Amino acid sequence: MFLDRKSLWPHLLRWEKLAADADGPFRLRFGTLFIADANAARQVLVESADSYVEQSGFFRIGPTPLPREPRIQASRELIKVLAHHGPNSSFDIDRAVHELRDGRGRLRHQRWGAELIRRYFAPVIAHERHAEINSLVDVYVTSSIVGDDIVGHAIRGPHRSVPRIRAGFAEQLKRLPAGGTGANDLVDVVLSLRGELSPADRAQLLQRLVLSAVGFTGVALEWVVLLGIQHGYNSPAVRPEHIRSLVRETLRLYPTAWRLVRVAAADHDMDGIWVRKGEHVLIGTHAIHRTGAVWDDPLHFLPSRWEKLTDDQRKSYLPFGKGGAMCPANGFALKALEHLGYLILHDFEGDVRLRRRKPHVRTLLAPPAGWTRLTRKRTTSGSSGR
Repeated sequence: MFLDRKSLWPHLLRWEKLAADADGPFRLRFGTLFIADANAARQVLVESADSYVEQSGFFRIGPTPLPREPRIQASRELIKVLAHHGPNSSFDIDRAVHELRDGRGRLRHQRWGAELIRRYFAPVIAHERHAEINSLVDVYVTSSIVGDDIVGHAIRGPHRSVPRIRAGFAEQLKRLPAGGTGANDLVDVVLSLRGELSPADRAQLLQRLVLSAVGFTGVALEWVVLLGIQHGYNSPAVRPEHIRSLVRETLRLYPTAWRLVRVAAADHDMDGIWVRKGEHVLIGTHAIHRTGAVWDDPLHFLPSRWEKLTDDQRKSYLPFGKGGAMCPANGFALKALEHLGYLILHDFEGDVRLRRRKPHVRTLLAPPAGWTRLTRKRTTSGSSGR
């Protein structure tokens, strides 16, 4: 959809306005049914999920999700791996910030977050024993996640890096033994899956898991730091509970997963609108998060709102989706964002410069072009982990 356009942000704003004037789901001008109401979204994702094609954004081969049993197994193994690692308290934030700066000491938006999260999640993605796989992950992050899913450089020409990297993953996975009883990283997760899966299938699953962990979380981290600096959260007085509210408000106002798409499995009625089999339904997470019918001052950045939410606000908060296709790593991602957000905002002076004011929207909803400069505060102890 709109793959020839540089950024979809103008469309998101237009859809938000249409949603504010509509009474329930409505069709966009190209025919897709658009949902900007939490109750209707819940109906699609949970209550009437059988009316839609079963899917998973993480455990699928092409457009086809894994069968239910291996998908449940994969989710369980993934959660075990993430629980085993937990927040990376040994992570050297000073070294990461230093390595990611350009020649002028700046962290470039739409890049630095994904590359920092790549380093932070290194033990989770592929243990150090997987040297060749780690090298492929590095190339995949820079050429595909950053270059295509975030920035969109590759949208006008043939994009050859993804199949080439996938072939490299497949070749390396063939050389590793099948997963045992305990998975230690994402490589083990894809190797342990039961069923008739080729090395190329497992390689594709690994790519999707890396995109989920690195791309979505990395973009969210850039937003957390950018907004934290702009709103005075980079202070020695900042507490972990302050960062917790900051992260949640960031994901409300700028959800990196700005839409959820479902395909109707059968003809059915959706709040008085007839949905045909095979039709795509677009759930606008960004619009649901910004509706004045639910949120007070919806376009204002107010982390204090998280001190006391209403039931409607809880139901309308969908940064990781809902139902069976909900991101299984949502808890781990939140903990990582809170941990890194605290390390950066508590221990670094920050300065933000924007070359544009509008967010950049492709696969992910990313910050505007520009840069952030971080300098270690002289008053802190210099510890890199908490």
